[in-house]
Amino acid sequence: MPANRRIWASADPFLEGGAVMGRKEANREFLLALLLADPYDAYHFFLDADGDCAGIAGRIRDLCPRPAGRGALVFRPLRELPASMAENRIHCLHLSDAISRFVPVCELRNVYSRHIFPVTGVTHSLSYARFMPEYLRHLRPGVSARDAIIATSRSAEAVLLRVFAGLRAAYGLDEEGFRAPAVELAALGVDLGRLPGPTERWDAPGADRRTNKGRAMRERLEIGEKSPVFLCLSRFSPYSKMDLLPLFAAFKRAEGLGLRPGPDGPALILAGFAEDGDRLPESLQSYARSLGLDVRLFIRPSEDEKYALYAAADIFVSPADNLQETFGLTLAEAGGAGLPVIAPDFDGYRDIVEHGATALLVPALGFAETGESDLQSLFLYDNQYHLKLAQETAIDVPALADALARLGTDPELRRRMGEAGRLRVADQFSWAKVIERLVAIWDGLAARDLPPGEEERLRLARHPLRPRYAEYFSGHFREVLDGATAAEMLVKRTPAGEVLYRGELPLAPYAGLDFFLDSGAVRLLLVAARRETSAADILKSLRAYFGRAGIPDGPAGERAGFTLLWALKHDYLERCRERCG
Repeated sequence: MPANRRIWASADPFLEGGAVMGRKEANREFLLALLLADPYDAYHFFLDADGDCAGIAGRIRDLCPRPAGRGALVFRPLRELPASMAENRIHCLHLSDAISRFVPVCELRNVYSRHIFPVTGVTHSLSYARFMPEYLRHLRPGVSARDAIIATSRSAEAVLLRVFAGLRAAYGLDEEGFRAPAVELAALGVDLGRLPGPTERWDAPGADRRTNKGRAMRERLEIGEKSPVFLCLSRFSPYSKMDLLPLFAAFKRAEGLGLRPGPDGPALILAGFAEDGDRLPESLQSYARSLGLDVRLFIRPSEDEKYALYAAADIFVSPADNLQETFGLTLAEAGGAGLPVIAPDFDGYRDIVEHGATALLVPALGFAETGESDLQSLFLYDNQYHLKLAQETAIDVPALADALARLGTDPELRRRMGEAGRLRVADQFSWAKVIERLVAIWDGLAARDLPPGEEERLRLARHPLRPRYAEYFSGHFREVLDGATAAEMLVKRTPAGEVLYRGELPLAPYAGLDFFLDSGAVRLLLVAARRETSAADILKSLRAYFGRAGIPDGPAGERAGFTLLWALKHDYLERCRERCG
């Protein structure tokens, strides 16, 4: 093989079986886009010997005929990676995540390769406590100045930088001796060619149900032409994606703002993945309908059905509140499909949409203390501490209601935002643009000079594993419930809070949440907020309450903040603006 031949390599297939999830879909679409652009001379894949190597190789060849036709696709067992590093001059090696194999691949390269090529991996979820040892492993001499983690959003980038800085500070590690990989920014992309264009929308001039998938989908769901359709597409899980109850509360509030139910009233489509036997989607629909909301379920849509749903909808809404979210691929898809977006001002969502132009972003108030969650994350299941942290992410229900009403009652605003969203996605989030950015990163890293002694870095000793969510994830939020915010914030009990106070509503709607919710603390809060009062005073009283219960000061502080944020999240408490007095 000629010495100047550029080889892109990976120890991952980027094709995974099982349920279609955001990460799996993003990895698959990335691979197809890369091989369609075909920027390198060869592509070497090193696959697990115990997996279906031949099957995966065949699938990749079938999906990518151009590089396959010229013999550019090479598939070898993973065990042959060290030998291949010695035999070939690899230009860069990219992984489907930045956690599992990043450091081992770097160490193999340092021993076997004749030159230091870039190793990169892309971020997905970053919030699992079990990732902390892996983040620590990145801080070692074996990671070179050419290695980088590809962060899909500015929030993901901020998390990584805070994690690395926190680990160094905790163990007195100097930055030069214990350098982390560089963090480069490159979004995920969407295939604009597969998303419905303006002529494919249900309301396109001359649209006919026999040829227009959007109109056919509306008829399939029995939704009339005059009803504004809101689409929420995600996993059905308050533990790993989003809590939909605040969205239902916002729709109820929006009725007073002109978004009234009825034959021509709003319809909400809840579409996405749910496990077989999961009763949550039906329970959510039943609860929403008990509130008078028109909610339609669409469980596990196919790819064609998903695009038909985009074509059938008028507005996309995604009240994500979970730290597992770092980008938000469905927002990019919705924008590419010409839908205006309603979403929280949270994590990577801020990168995808532009408030006031392509979307309406609503405030999300987050935690400032997580002493208890930091400890519990080391022994609880992932879904339990993620649920707790998500319940401390309070999307502003009144602001969400305002956004629903604005877009639900203004077709012209929807049209302008949808058109702007399509242009923004085409300019920044098409896979062609994303691959162009990634190639620039890989080529730039490969050309980067190495400092003297780079290849002789020693392994690091043991390091702490305990995360600190409030510090590391503070960049997810525009505002957090710290002392200054609490001192300026006035709150008041809402009508729903009065119903809860009277015992006419369940305290904990989700299994496992009752572990964190103290009925006495909730009652104390609701009594204190029967009239307009300071959030700081309530937090002080709650701290004292938990202190008397024997909870140490740090966890007591988070318990107090959790109780207040949870009440705000579920509209039992509201921040006093013009409504309170």
